[in-house]
Amino acid sequence: MLKIRYGLIILLLLVDTLAFGQSPGGAAKLERGTLTKGQPTGTWEYFDEAGQLELRMNYDSSRISYRRPDTARYELRINDGWQLVRPNRAPGLLGSRAGRRRALQQAIRYPVAALQQQQQGDFLLSYVVQPDGSTTDYTVLSSPSPACSEEVWRALQQTPNRWIPAIYQGQARAARFYLKVRFEMAMGSSVGAHKAQPVVPPASGPFMDALLIRAVGVERR
Repeated sequence: MLKIRYGLIILLLLVDTLAFGQSPGGAAKLERGTLTKGQPTGTWEYFDEAGQLELRMNYDSSRISYRRPDTARYELRINDGWQLVRPNRAPGLLGSRAGRRRALQQAIRYPVAALQQQQQGDFLLSYVVQPDGSTTDYTVLSSPSPACSEEVWRALQQTPNRWIPAIYQGQARAARFYLKVRFEMAMGSSVGAHKAQPVVPPASGPFMDALLIRAVGVERR
């Protein structure tokens, strides 16, 4: 009789890269610049998954010399409520959004406790980029398990978190963003068979980053 077991011994954790679709060895370079004593100095350039320039920042003068135009609508706090509007200056990461997704993708692991309980599903987190560029109000909207929530939070604390605030009607405004992580268990007789299956990424928008963390159980007799 075949048994499917998700455990430390027979578990293969395969991280399906939704954002960039390449292995770490062949991944596109998403940022370019110089570090001095661990800090960025001079001019840095940040790119998207297609290699297109998103942002050019001079850290010596603290000035942004180029930012790709963004006419999307964002959720902004206006007066006492949230409205979906097109800001004069869009909020965004001070860096590469694709690079941040890649860092999270590589850092998040499927929790063993969740695997043992066969817990899977969507983790959805909302957070607010404040007018000063800081992030607050982290709220878990849904999660397959407490272990999955803890794992995503652990990975978030390890990733860059500097933001450009939104400008709307001449004022800096708070903007709401989302992170969606789908935890999914799959069965397969071999790693090769799993890799051949197409991966359908969750829906995403300019204010949402979406990732897939998939655990593959190997059949044993």
